[in-house]
Amino acid sequence: MREKYRYLEHTADVEFLAYGASLDELFGNALLAMFDTSADIRKLARQRSRRMRFRLKEASNDTAGLLWRTLQGALSVASAKGIFAYSVAGLKVRETKKGYALEATILGRKGAAEFAKLDVKGVSRYELDVSRVGRHFEARAVLDV
Repeated sequence: MREKYRYLEHTADVEFLAYGASLDELFGNALLAMFDTSADIRKLARQRSRRMRFRLKEASNDTAGLLWRTLQGALSVASAKGIFAYSVAGLKVRETKKGYALEATILGRKGAAEFAKLDVKGVSRYELDVSRVGRHFEARAVLDV
């Protein structure tokens, strides 16, 4: 599998492509791309400060909507709790009668402002997309910074 995600040139905000062999991997990598926009996730993972976690549960009638809800939900909860998220555990995307549902555990740290990069204010619906490319999945998202 190629890279987990990569950033694209964008005039004012941050745009990225995330990749995955499955929807689970794709959504996990999209979350990591967003977290890495806000802070240095590699340094956060090595910190010895207390690790915090929260559960994320989202649902939507399509995968693009689920991506938006997942990214926006993780951003909102992390912001409300005052933490910098850096990792995703146990992420599962499943098909339901009404579309798709996602559950995951997000890991983060409080008081890690020295690792901050950009202030992500929200997730745009502009150019938001989830698609199948051959045997893999690809997601495009724009973050308002």
